[in-house]
Amino acid sequence: MRYLIAGTNPEITALGDDLLQRGLLISRAQSPDDMMAFLDLMESDLMVIEAGWLCRDGLSLQSLRRRQPDLPTALFQALPDGAEPGAWLSLGADTVVNAALSADEIAARLMAVARRAHGVATPHLRLGPLHLDLERRTAALRGEPLGLTPKVYEVLEFLALRAGKLVTRETLLIHMYGLEDEPESRVFDVYMHTLRSRLRAASGAIDLVTERGSGVRLRVSESRQNKA
Repeated sequence: MRYLIAGTNPEITALGDDLLQRGLLISRAQSPDDMMAFLDLMESDLMVIEAGWLCRDGLSLQSLRRRQPDLPTALFQALPDGAEPGAWLSLGADTVVNAALSADEIAARLMAVARRAHGVATPHLRLGPLHLDLERRTAALRGEPLGLTPKVYEVLEFLALRAGKLVTRETLLIHMYGLEDEPESRVFDVYMHTLRSRLRAASGAIDLVTERGSGVRLRVSESRQNKA
């Protein structure tokens, strides 16, 4: 998953560093203008915004919700500032996280909000014979580990969370690399070839289907799908 971290205080900077070490993809906005650019140019699974940014330059939770009504949003408070969590929630935040919590607790809360926005109740996503552990960032097919590299896992996770939906090549590249450092085209082709070959053991129950000139989709042929 990719999180947009919007803020510059030491606590939210440390949070971004910790999430990066856990294997999550992180985009960092250093100003409200940067944040708006990220919102326009790329798809994120979760936005974490520093509470102190609100009411700066007219920025508010209400305006963010109007701009991105479906983007899960977590408000990050470094210190109590007089605002009760219930007030932030009523204004559009999906959760309010206090920096005083442990790093593990914060990471778990953020992951819960991000995955539930995709309809996944627990860290275990099952699509037919395919099982993804979203916390450990591992994938297995009929109980056998797929042994994916981090980048190939990211492709699979992105598609699995959007199973059946057409995803463009550009969308996948931006998800994997943010807005910079995209690899050569052949490198991405290798990722896709690797994933397709790993899924071959599903014998058609899970297919990576390319629609020339449009994009790719993860097709689940088995009727059993479990997002619990």
